[in-house]
Amino acid sequence: MMISIPKLASFPIAFWLLLSASNCNWAAEEMTIVSPSGDHSIQFSLLEGVPHYSVAFRDVAILVNSRLALVLDGDQLGDRFVVDSKRTESENGSWVPVVGSRASYPDSYNGCVIQLRGATDETQRLELTFRAYDEGVAFRYAIPPQEGIDELELKSEDTHFQFTGDHFVYWDDYPQARYSKLRLSEMPGHSVRPLLVETGSHFVAIAEAGSIGRYAPMMLNRSGENQLVTRFRSGTVSANKSLTTPWRVIMVAEHPGTLVENHYLLQNLSPPSKLSDTAWIQPGKVWRSSLTTKGAKAIVDYAAANKYQYVHYDAGWYGPERDADSNPLTVIASIDMQETIRYANEHGIGLICYINKIAMSGYDLDKTFQTYQEWGIRGVKMGFVDWKSQSDMEFLYDAIEKAAKYKLIVDIHDNFRLTGIERTYPHVLTVEGILGNEELPEKGNPPKNVLTTSFARMIAGAGDYTPCYLNGRVVSRSFQLALGVVFYSPLQYLHWYDQADRYPENRYPELEFWKEMPTTWDDSKVVQGSIGSYMTVARRKGDRWFVGSIVNEARSLDIPLDFLGPGEFVAKIYAEDPDDKKQVIIQSRQVTSNSKLTATMGAGGGCAIMISPM
Repeated sequence: MMISIPKLASFPIAFWLLLSASNCNWAAEEMTIVSPSGDHSIQFSLLEGVPHYSVAFRDVAILVNSRLALVLDGDQLGDRFVVDSKRTESENGSWVPVVGSRASYPDSYNGCVIQLRGATDETQRLELTFRAYDEGVAFRYAIPPQEGIDELELKSEDTHFQFTGDHFVYWDDYPQARYSKLRLSEMPGHSVRPLLVETGSHFVAIAEAGSIGRYAPMMLNRSGENQLVTRFRSGTVSANKSLTTPWRVIMVAEHPGTLVENHYLLQNLSPPSKLSDTAWIQPGKVWRSSLTTKGAKAIVDYAAANKYQYVHYDAGWYGPERDADSNPLTVIASIDMQETIRYANEHGIGLICYINKIAMSGYDLDKTFQTYQEWGIRGVKMGFVDWKSQSDMEFLYDAIEKAAKYKLIVDIHDNFRLTGIERTYPHVLTVEGILGNEELPEKGNPPKNVLTTSFARMIAGAGDYTPCYLNGRVVSRSFQLALGVVFYSPLQYLHWYDQADRYPENRYPELEFWKEMPTTWDDSKVVQGSIGSYMTVARRKGDRWFVGSIVNEARSLDIPLDFLGPGEFVAKIYAEDPDDKKQVIIQSRQVTSNSKLTATMGAGGGCAIMISPM
């Protein structure tokens, strides 16, 4: 077949690094990499000199003959390739995260590194790495140093995902957008990652993994029938002499909850921790204070009595957040920063403070973070984070590394989603990139969207959902209790719109559930669920399990407890009052792993359960 190359205005002559060939008799090259379990496979093929790949799950084709391509500016690197060498690799192990949804993550794969050389110029090189894990498959490109090429400018990445049909996708074009269920052919524009696809028999996630500190975030565009293609959201990617892309990941499962459980695959594909000392990294529950010393002290008192770990000063503590003259080393008059920190430390509570990119870029970041460390601030929440270009990522990663230098834990807000970098930088405890509880149910975030987000977004890892409890936007308080389990976040911001003076002692005994609930876990399971409809998640810390169920439509769910070990347990159930959704009824039952608990919930309702050994 013939491919014409259009001229691109205002750029040097563009070329395709990997180009569909004309009708030449190229020898076909194929290699299939199969996961240790045999469930996932990815096949590399060199068709007429052009690299392609296909993906299957349990012998069912998921992606077929999908082209691998990069588009560069400059001298031509090559339009067709031959295989120069192949090198197999494998891993069969596990690793222990500093904080995680499980005590350890399995890390087993079979892989192949394929060295390609130009068919007409043998000095030209390209490397493709493929891996097949039990959780999914992944691949990435590497351009080794090339003779005569000192600077690389990647205009775009042209990786194709050729599906077998016009499947449903759960589409969002913005990290804090509402999800829409559409056909591939109906996607109105690009989608951010991860993208959840429903094929009918399987659920598929397309994700990005590894460091993007010198790259641009991936987005996905429609391109041809039943086909998606990668694009940069903004600008190009440049590098000196050589370049390695992030991993492109395809996860497949029979149930959507399995994809959420397997979010750690993105961490497996990321570099190990860069931090030798991680003892200072402490997860926990956080309550946002009013911008006053008195308000912070009231929350410190509650936090100390109820097993919370942090109090938080949000935007405005150093001045108007959108004002470039707001100096992040000054404090507004209503806050005595040193007194707040002294009081918090005295009660064993840490202080986290907001800082946005306006302030981070406008002032010496080393000096700012060093000063925060000297004051005794324990962490920063980075706001107004840009997420479109290589320069955006370089700025963000530089800020993340500086925070580690001064032992500040990090919460990244606004428009960033994780790619597994929390393994490399374990002080990055949570990120937003989610339509959270800040958005009113009636204005774009109804329970149906929450129950789409809990599947589609959480494939990327930790999500700072910021649930609240007494605010007027709350329809069902048992629903709110369950959110702390459903949405995994090592920094769990609770009571987002509430203040401590609204919580007289013992007025809300059901908040015992949040008091006892950890934020990191030894095991996590999605027990049951249907996208947009219902979800039950169970998480274990030590010998106790915490379970959260949320629903869109009114329903009764039989929750199997087969995740429990041997022995007898007491299940404390925080159930929705059928007569008043803002009231919670507490019940206890003796259970075993053979038991089922029936949770009856109204529309937009929930149920929380704490299970302890007898």
